[in-house]
Amino acid sequence: MRITLLIAFLLGGLFGCGPEEYSWNQRMTLVVETPNGIVTGSSVVEVNATYCPDGCGLAGDIEVGYDYRGEAVALEVLPGQWLFALIDNPAEVMYRASPDQFGGIPRHERGEWLAATPEQTEAVELAGGLRPRLVTFGDIGEPVTVASVDLDDLAATFGAGVRLVEVTLEVVRDEVELDILSTLPWLESAWPNRLDGQRFGSRDSDFPVANTLSANSFSTEIGQ
Repeated sequence: MRITLLIAFLLGGLFGCGPEEYSWNQRMTLVVETPNGIVTGSSVVEVNATYCPDGCGLAGDIEVGYDYRGEAVALEVLPGQWLFALIDNPAEVMYRASPDQFGGIPRHERGEWLAATPEQTEAVELAGGLRPRLVTFGDIGEPVTVASVDLDDLAATFGAGVRLVEVTLEVVRDEVELDILSTLPWLESAWPNRLDGQRFGSRDSDFPVANTLSANSFSTEIGQ
């Protein structure tokens, strides 16, 4: 992606235009109901978007690239039982969750709503497929015990009385928060392999969920 953007920039110089840069910080918050009451967890991720409008990009669908800096949401749902909302690719989620909040800018006008995103002042609720991927660990000290969590059935993982109330996203002026190593100190030693210890994805892994994730699923800063 970085190579593509560099080529786009050079082409832009030849034809009199260039990429547009947008950046903002966004906070994702999980709200979970438990038998002990409501618990919340959040994290702030920095988003940098490079958008190449018509005339300076390449053919096809490549017109925007995203870079992120930040960490997954880490929430202790019950004593010793943790829930993590992975970073994934959240740059366009705010617009998709509430396009009306952007003054009716059509979805195909990506440059316009990217420019408007840093000025958003209201939090949006993420629903359905816009919600992040959730995982937990059977043993917080063992990477291979990572397991997917059903957003609509947290009780299946954490027991009766536990449910996801909401997931929200908002643009904030707060700084990026980097604290996940206090919860998952083994992330640095796990990098650059997958959480099952294999260097690359494999259908033959004994730990299929762990094989799909790496330390960078939880923090962009590991290995930097």
